[in-house]
Amino acid sequence: MATLILRETYRALEEEMKAIDRLKRETSQKISDAASHGDLKENAEYHAAREEQSLIVYKKQLMQSHSPFRFIEFGDIDTDDVGFGNKVTILEEGEKEPVDYYILGPIELELDLYPMIVTYHSPFAQAVIGKEVGEHFTLDIEGKDTKFTVKSIEVVSPSKK
Repeated sequence: MATLILRETYRALEEEMKAIDRLKRETSQKISDAASHGDLKENAEYHAAREEQSLIVYKKQLMQSHSPFRFIEFGDIDTDDVGFGNKVTILEEGEKEPVDYYILGPIELELDLYPMIVTYHSPFAQAVIGKEVGEHFTLDIEGKDTKFTVKSIEVVSPSKK
């Protein structure tokens, strides 16, 4: 199954992957330089560079694990009911101020492109997807049913990053 992703996010992902590849090359050079300093058992620079390299490799694998992608254009995002690519303003029962949530995918979350991202696979998103303005939904939060009301639905704005 393809992962939904904003086309704009895919461009940001490509840039992130290039940055990760640059970091990986730089870290490989650090490993070589540190290894040339002698005994690897007690070489802190070498171990730090190896650890950094493994984190870089993990991040790249994580990003790649979400493919294949299904691209969503801003113009294709609907606001009649909640779905992928929406900024949804929701009021929790008992609260005075509503909160904006962005219904997006795991790549937008990983790249931290928007505030308050809720991935479309999450229980919260699954409960709100398909709802219209004024509709209610209930979620079990810590063993208690909590009621929410959809106050507005908008298309997410292009990210600022």
